[in-house]
Amino acid sequence: MRVRAALLAGMLAGPAQASTVMEVDHVCPVGGEHFRQEMAGSGTAFGHYLDGQLHGPIMSPWPLAKCPGNGFVIYRDGFTPAEIEVLESFVQGPEYRRLRDVETSYWLAARLQEALGVPLAERAGTLLRATWQASPEQYPRYVEAAGAAFAAACPDDAAPDARDEPWLYCQLIRAEWERRTSRFDAARTRLLGLQLPAQGLDDEAVRGQLQAEIAQQLALVAEGDARRTLAVEAGSDASGAGEPGTR
Repeated sequence: MRVRAALLAGMLAGPAQASTVMEVDHVCPVGGEHFRQEMAGSGTAFGHYLDGQLHGPIMSPWPLAKCPGNGFVIYRDGFTPAEIEVLESFVQGPEYRRLRDVETSYWLAARLQEALGVPLAERAGTLLRATWQASPEQYPRYVEAAGAAFAAACPDDAAPDARDEPWLYCQLIRAEWERRTSRFDAARTRLLGLQLPAQGLDDEAVRGQLQAEIAQQLALVAEGDARRTLAVEAGSDASGAGEPGTR
C-alpha cells in the first residue's frame, strides 16, 4: 500500500519506520542538560489511517526527545545561537511552563516553531502529527489548529497548476478532519470537488489508491461515520476498513 504520509513532501518528511527502542544520550539545546531517553529504532508499517498515521508495529509519529528539566522538545538537529536565545526565553516563560506537562510533544514542537517565526504552512506537518498523539479532549482543538495550517499550505482557491499531488493529499486530510469532527456536509463538499491532477500521477497504483480513498471517505460521510478509520487498499472492500476509534 502506498503510504499517504510519505507523499506529502516537506509537510510530512520524517523517519518511515520505528517499533524497536534504544537508549540514546542527548544534550538539551536549551540549558545544556545531559539526559538519556528511549528512542525509536526500527519497524514496519502495514498500512495507514485516512489522516496519514501509519499502522502496524511502528511508532507513528516518530517520538521526540524531551528535556526532563525544562521540557524543551528536540524536534530537529541543530539550532543557531540566535534561535537558542529566542527559544530559551520562550521555554522559561509562563506559557511554555504551563503547556509542557499537559500537551503532546508535537504540539509543543509546533509552539517552539511558532516562537521562532516559522510560517503557519510550514508548521502543518508538526501539527498533523500532534493530532495523532491527541487525547479525545485535545483532538478538536488540535484539529482546528492543524486545519488552519493545512488551509494555508493547500488553499481551496489554489491556481490550477498548483493543484498537484501534495495539494490533493493535503485536501484529503482536511476532508478527513471534517469527517472526524462530524462536519459531514463540509467533508462531502470538499471530496466531491476534488479531481485527480492531470499531470504527475502516471503511477496507476497511486491514482488507484487516491480514487479508493476518496470513495471510502464519501461512503463514511454518507453513513455519518466519524470513527478513526484505516485506509483501504485499492481494489479491496471499503466496508471492512473501519476501526472504532477512541476519539
